[in-house]
Amino acid sequence: MEIFSDPTVATWWGDPSKAVADTMNAGEDEAHYLIEHDGETIGMIQSYEESDSMYRHAGIDISIRSAWQGKGLGPEAIKTLARHLIDERGHHRLTIDPAAHNTNAIKAYESVGFKPVGRMRKYERGPDGQWHDGLLMDMLAEELQD
Repeated sequence: MEIFSDPTVATWWGDPSKAVADTMNAGEDEAHYLIEHDGETIGMIQSYEESDSMYRHAGIDISIRSAWQGKGLGPEAIKTLARHLIDERGHHRLTIDPAAHNTNAIKAYESVGFKPVGRMRKYERGPDGQWHDGLLMDMLAEELQD
């Protein structure tokens, strides 16, 4: 609740209670991890896996509390999870779908190796009740920046 109640996280994730409930009710193709730094929980990162062999890939979502944003900890966590999904889970492609106006997140994802592949118009309803565009980004295994 502390992660999702952070104002900079709630801006993107909406109602903290719903975000926590959604995270706690993960499906079998989802995994959720806490991100810790110096013994303190600073965020959450999750993945989901598409198991259909014709479309096999994995997706990532992340949230970092405001006090730790801009310090390289988000990209570090994304690289760690991406490496696991590629090396241990055998995925050749990963996706991430930030809000199209979330420029800080987009820069962080690009630093790891994700590339924009398309704008999804009116993709998600924001906490303000309005529909917002999303940016579909993907990364092939060989594009992961180490």
